[in-house]
Amino acid sequence: MLADGDSTMTRARPGGDADAGWLLTLSDIPADREPWAETLCALSNGALGVRGVIEESPAGRATTFLAAVFEQNPIHYHEQLKGFATGTDTRVPVADGTVLELLVDGVSIGSTLWPSTSERVLDLRTGVLTRRSVWDSAYGRIAVTSERVVPFDTDATIATRLTIEALDRPVAIEVRSLLLPSVAGAAQGDDPRIGAAGDGQGLETIVRDAARGLLVQRTRRSGIEVAAAIAHDVTDEPLDIAGGVGTRMVAETAPGHPFRFEKMIAYRWRGGDADRDARGAVARGFTAIVDTQRDALSAFWRDAEVVVDGDDRATLALRLNMFHVFQAASRTGEAGVAAKGLTGEGYEGHCFWDSEIFVLPMLACTAPRLARAMLDYRFSTLDAARANARTLDLDAGALFAWRTIAGHECSAHYPSGSAQYHINADIAFAVGLYDAATGDLNFLAEKGAELLIETARIWPLLGHDAIDGSGEFRIHGVTGPDEYTALIDNNWYTNRMAQAHLRLAANSVDRLRAERPDAWRAIAVRLAVTDEEVARWRMIADAMRLPYDETLDIDAQDDSFLSKPRWDIAGTPPRKFPLLLHYHPMTLYRHQVAKQADLVHALILAGDDIDRDRKRRAFDHYASVTVHDSTLSACAFSILASEVGRGDEAMRHFREAAFVDLEDRHRNTHHGAHMAAMAGSWQALVWGFAGFRPIGGIPHFLPVLPDAWDGYAFTLSWRGSRLHVEVTAEGCGYSLTSGPALTLFHGDTGIMLAPGERRWFGVTAR
Repeated sequence: MLADGDSTMTRARPGGDADAGWLLTLSDIPADREPWAETLCALSNGALGVRGVIEESPAGRATTFLAAVFEQNPIHYHEQLKGFATGTDTRVPVADGTVLELLVDGVSIGSTLWPSTSERVLDLRTGVLTRRSVWDSAYGRIAVTSERVVPFDTDATIATRLTIEALDRPVAIEVRSLLLPSVAGAAQGDDPRIGAAGDGQGLETIVRDAARGLLVQRTRRSGIEVAAAIAHDVTDEPLDIAGGVGTRMVAETAPGHPFRFEKMIAYRWRGGDADRDARGAVARGFTAIVDTQRDALSAFWRDAEVVVDGDDRATLALRLNMFHVFQAASRTGEAGVAAKGLTGEGYEGHCFWDSEIFVLPMLACTAPRLARAMLDYRFSTLDAARANARTLDLDAGALFAWRTIAGHECSAHYPSGSAQYHINADIAFAVGLYDAATGDLNFLAEKGAELLIETARIWPLLGHDAIDGSGEFRIHGVTGPDEYTALIDNNWYTNRMAQAHLRLAANSVDRLRAERPDAWRAIAVRLAVTDEEVARWRMIADAMRLPYDETLDIDAQDDSFLSKPRWDIAGTPPRKFPLLLHYHPMTLYRHQVAKQADLVHALILAGDDIDRDRKRRAFDHYASVTVHDSTLSACAFSILASEVGRGDEAMRHFREAAFVDLEDRHRNTHHGAHMAAMAGSWQALVWGFAGFRPIGGIPHFLPVLPDAWDGYAFTLSWRGSRLHVEVTAEGCGYSLTSGPALTLFHGDTGIMLAPGERRWFGVTAR
């Protein structure tokens, strides 16, 4: 892992004083670190993502992705048993319209050189990525400035303004603006976190029209057609090049007399004319697109303000992470938020539990419309979840796939994949949190209740009433979040979240019956819900086994975890981490070693009735056996460390989450940004240091101020109100800046804020 002072990472810094915490500036990144920079500077709108590539550098790598475009690859087993996943969805690169060939006297300056100087600046207030690179040629220095934005208000457009200027003397240049066919997706190597075994080919081209700047391609197995087109605001000459299309522009440039043009790239996958969209973007113009983007981000930051007083670097990290999460979310509900968003090829573009447990909590409190879209996506795959349940021998209900794009299970390793039944409870948690944050009864009646009911139905089928007379309900043969401990009995996280899930489903039935009786009657008939079934959910929840070790006086991660020999974490060479790349899974399964937060995470999400001393004992033990090989782990440990008074550990884990990509702490940011950790850094601040918990639909806070900070502040959206929270050495202030009156708790003190009112309290020590 990298220290804060790593020489490469220090190039990622806030801008000048006026822009502190708003500008990500990357200067003179060496060629071998370029993939890291491309990830950090990726732009997206939830449907389209483009990495922060240098346009005039050599083509031939994956740059652009569409959420809706994926290939279907078969999964090959030597011994395939009943119910194994048969195929995987793999998000594949689409045609690359970023490519720019810049020729001086017929020689491409980007094909053999690396810029002598180069700086990227990503402005988190406007969403514009600006890059200026200087190239040395036999005719003097050539500067290229690129400004790029991916508009939120269109399906799939990349807008770019390019400026080329000779810095030393007049030069005649030729510019070739290209649209090249997609490259093949990354192949499966030794690291299971990236790539899939495909056919080694990109999409097949079915239309290539140089006159229209149009390229239409199709995935070879899934049959998805995608059209891409380019258009410019200057006179150009069509180019018919091998495999792709392009335009040619010839110009003179001299010091003080740059050549400037706009390039628009548009994609379509539902029919329609991509070339018309590209021309429409040209007519709209780059400046107008940026103005609209600025307005959208201004609205987001009003509801999602975050600042750390005295630590501009932490402020930048938090804002960068939140920006990436915000732009990764679908605006239409047609796609989920993948583990890497649309910033890279890691995890094949799959959605996991990351979406609901890490990403959605941030969006529910800052951009609830996008949180709703995430749940709309899950609802759209509910039939696939029902089919998945039948595949796994559950004759009722729905079981969501562990990793997926289209809805079916894509995990070939069921012990660490399909066996993680807790994903149903994770999605239920997200439904409950969205409902608490918004009070959106329409969603509950139209989609939320069906999600809760169908997913709750698996627990009575999966578990059983104990036969030893204990009266417990037990769930055997599952895997919790800790993937180094698989197929165990009574995983604490799974059982606790299932318990909360069943109670939420039952309470939602009661709520709809009382508040939307007509809607409830229709749901009850359609889904054949009976009072006896709902009563059974409550009985199971009350009887749920939650293992506890009386000798150690701590909650047990599962029935056997604490009886296993401990892994020698201190004695394991650093080169052997992450363990999953160096040890057979069964070796890990036999030891008391956790990949990531498991029980610790359940104490945060469903631990409101557990006292702080009990949580502290659990934290101390599980901190000693967890290796944090997943980037999902640090934020959970930071939150619980804050709650139980382990301030130094809370800050250490906060920084692991906040800087995971900015400082490439796991050395794999080139695969794509870690969406869960990014959103988790926000949780570490709000749920951790500020002690936020949504209890009974009411926000509760118990703030602490880390020793390293002078203060911090953030804004939440809750039930249509905008709440500003400020924590300083003098105390904590709550301000209702817009919306209706809001009830909240500071510690044990309940208050009602009127619009425009501000209340001040002393910071509560824990």
